[in-house]
Amino acid sequence: MAPAARGVYLVGLAAAVVWLAVARSDDIAELLEEARPLLIAAALASTFALIVLMARFWMLSLRMLGHDASLPATAVATGRALPARYVPGGVTFPAARIALLRARGTQVTPLTVTAVLEMVVRPAVALTLGTVLLAASGSLPAGLTWAAIAVAVAAIACSPLAGGRVLAWLAARRGVPLTMTWGGYAQLAVAEAAYWAWSAATFVLYLRAFPAADSFGSLHLAGAFMVAWTLGFLAVFAPQGVGVAEVSLVGLVAAGDGGAGIALAFLFGGYRLLLLARDVVAASAAEVIARRRARRESGPSG
Repeated sequence: MAPAARGVYLVGLAAAVVWLAVARSDDIAELLEEARPLLIAAALASTFALIVLMARFWMLSLRMLGHDASLPATAVATGRALPARYVPGGVTFPAARIALLRARGTQVTPLTVTAVLEMVVRPAVALTLGTVLLAASGSLPAGLTWAAIAVAVAAIACSPLAGGRVLAWLAARRGVPLTMTWGGYAQLAVAEAAYWAWSAATFVLYLRAFPAADSFGSLHLAGAFMVAWTLGFLAVFAPQGVGVAEVSLVGLVAAGDGGAGIALAFLFGGYRLLLLARDVVAASAAEVIARRRARRESGPSG
């Protein structure tokens, strides 16, 4: 999508948010007054584990592809790259991690493959798990199964059965050793399942800080969160799926209930602010760690 069109979308979205905030100011004030601060703090603390789970995916992928990687190195790179999530474009976050890990000596080919695998496996797992949870809660909307099948097909296309063979051939032409195995691919799927289980649990924990969400079941909320995030991810015109994910969540959880829907949309926006606070802290800490490590490594020859 052209930058100008994306800008128009964001301006329109911001105007809609401001209008709703003014029109529903009393409801929002009541929503915040009833908040349970300890649960919000617990949810914020829980979000830091998601950085480690994201880094673990990269570590497992690089190892599967035959390149050494450690969890501390990928975690620091992930933390330092977090600000790139807020740059429009959709690929800035993985691109930043590629640049940071390449500077540490990892070859660009396995890093690029890892980024592609993450962008395919992540929505495939999220949509699949979300669909299962919505079905378990009796809230599966018609037509969603086909979307899950489409994303699963994309995941299979990137598996060792198809994509792995193509990538191995291309890498061999460049003289870069690269091997994709079914065992390693399964590990990536399990790692993503762990990421989404923790992510959905964290989101539900955050919502439990607000009485307005007490009437919704945890399975329903968790499944809707995964599906809404996936739909936002697939909407390339919306940076981080902003706007699309919120509307999707409302449609999956509170369709037909205007008051509850607006409350959920604003709470989702609050969760984004929670992640922003996490990203500022984590990126700052990762930068400090990286600089100390650089000074330590350059010490003997400095």
